[in-house]
Amino acid sequence: MKKKISVWLALFLMIFACAITFQLTIVFGGAFAREDSIGEVPSDYTTTEATIQEPVEEEPKELTLEEEIVQRTSEKIADLAKLYANYYVGELDVDDLVEGVAEGFVAYTGDKYGAYHPEEEYKELTTAYSGEFAGIGVSVIYNSDYGAIEILNVMPDSPALDVDLQPDDLIIGVEGENVAALGYNTAVNRIRGEIGTDVTLTIARGENYENIFDVTLTRRKVEEQSVTYEEIQVKGLLAPVAYIRLMDFNDKTAEQFAEALGEGKLSYARGYIIDLRNNGGGELSSILEILDMLLPEGPIVRIQYKDGTEKVYESNAQSFKEPIVVLTNGNTASAAELFVSALRDYNQATVVGETTYGKGTVQSIIKLDDGAALRISTSMYAPPYSDNYEGVGITPDIEVSLADEYKNLNLFKLDYENDTQLQAAVKLFQ
Repeated sequence: MKKKISVWLALFLMIFACAITFQLTIVFGGAFAREDSIGEVPSDYTTTEATIQEPVEEEPKELTLEEEIVQRTSEKIADLAKLYANYYVGELDVDDLVEGVAEGFVAYTGDKYGAYHPEEEYKELTTAYSGEFAGIGVSVIYNSDYGAIEILNVMPDSPALDVDLQPDDLIIGVEGENVAALGYNTAVNRIRGEIGTDVTLTIARGENYENIFDVTLTRRKVEEQSVTYEEIQVKGLLAPVAYIRLMDFNDKTAEQFAEALGEGKLSYARGYIIDLRNNGGGELSSILEILDMLLPEGPIVRIQYKDGTEKVYESNAQSFKEPIVVLTNGNTASAAELFVSALRDYNQATVVGETTYGKGTVQSIIKLDDGAALRISTSMYAPPYSDNYEGVGITPDIEVSLADEYKNLNLFKLDYENDTQLQAAVKLFQ
């Protein structure tokens, strides 16, 4: 006997069966549509409930200044290089391009005293700072009237002295080539050369330079005179005034300056005039050694670095007791300004002339792997007690200017009668 079920139960079973069929259709239909094999759970499908986490975006790494400069400049250069390599109809010199990039980079840093020095230029610069070179032993300027090299001073124990070259002589030719055609800088460089080699110069001498002759000199190592010494006789004084001109500060300057002070002492000089006009500075070690001869115990200079640190150089207790007058003009710069400000901080000198240039930064010359070098501003000068003079200069105690017609004349060619600044300095001893 068959068991009967109620109508409601039958209806419930039908609904349940339909529901099962619908769920199976959804599951398997999804599997076919996804082309996943039946029975395998798709990689992005799970039967368990989980919180879906959004991927965390990492903060971009902050570049250092160095990294940013390298990245952005290299990208720009790469773009330019690609275009020129593929489309430029001329020829490219890769060495010139590399040198040009280096020079342009430094030019746009804002470091107004910075410079890129190619290998040969760096060698010449090193020679100049050493105070020694293979040459003939003369100080020179360009004579624009004759397009020639004019001799200002003949150095002791030099090839120039051996052949009796004299101040005011004109060098009008080098190895048979005219200086006016070669150009001043090229001609000067050709006069220098390897030790022991000869150079033939054409010299013009006398009134209107009508006496023209050749001399042959053998180049040798010559010590440059960066210090000159004279004695000025002052009316009413038995002892002279010692007049010392400091033209720059190289590694021979301190020794020569000490000799000049010694000559003044032997002459019982009434006082000292130290001429720093047109002195553009030089080596820090040189200026420190000279200031140590003059200043009492205490700081000479404070060097301030980018990271905020400061290095102080000190003087010993021995100081110079004689009165000093310092001459300055608008071309007195850098270490020469430090000289002026340090003496004035200790009330060791009266400053006469014009406001100085205003260069209170220190440059370092860093040799690169390829033999070139970079001059870069790495620190600031600060005098012993006063403020840095960058962009301001040092105002003299007594302001005196040269007459307009003498302002552009080389100081070696300026007679005492026309040198109003030197005259003002001398009057302080009367």
